Amino acid sequence: MANNHPAQPTCPSAPGAIVRAGALVALKRHAPENREAFIRWYQDPDIAYTLRHDLQPLNRIQAAGYFDTIILPMSARGVCWAVYTVEGDRLIGSTALTEINERQGTCLFRIVIGEKDAWGQGYGTEATRLVVEQAFEHLGLRQVRLEVFAHNERAQRAYFRAGFHITGEHREWIPNKRFDLHVIEMAIDRPELPEG
Repeated sequence: MANNHPAQPTCPSAPGAIVRAGALVALKRHAPENREAFIRWYQDPDIAYTLRHDLQPLNRIQAAGYFDTIILPMSARGVCWAVYTVEGDRLIGSTALTEINERQGTCLFRIVIGEKDAWGQGYGTEATRLVVEQAFEHLGLRQVRLEVFAHNERAQRAYFRAGFHITGEHREWIPNKRFDLHVIEMAIDRPELPEG
């Protein structure tokens, strides 16, 4: 995956430092001031419908706890990032690698573009590519996996554009919604490097 931008530091120590940048977005280490935006995103029913397996938004206490106890520590470890626009330096989302299995060289990719006016502009696709580059080049993983809901066609298109392919699917029964959730499994493999 070519990146025509100067190399970015891969392990910044300061919150808010750029980890990797593209033409549209930059991945930065999360900072405490991102908390309110994150809480707002995870309280949004539209985002919950495209993101959460129970399809339910979090309440303020749940979202704040998620940010404080999961997102900030993961960001400090270099496996979770804030997504900012290059133009205007605006916080629009969050992305992470979870379930990292170093022995198998795999992980699970997650992303939310929380600012709905930023949907459909290529930000999510580029952020996905940048995280995949980070997984392969910095973390040394061989495969990045993800799960996406069948009803989230916009996200599926972004993942296809970023190079993911479908590897399977499964269904989950959501009792509180009386809904059979169709989940598509996708993956992207690290390109084989030529010998020599």
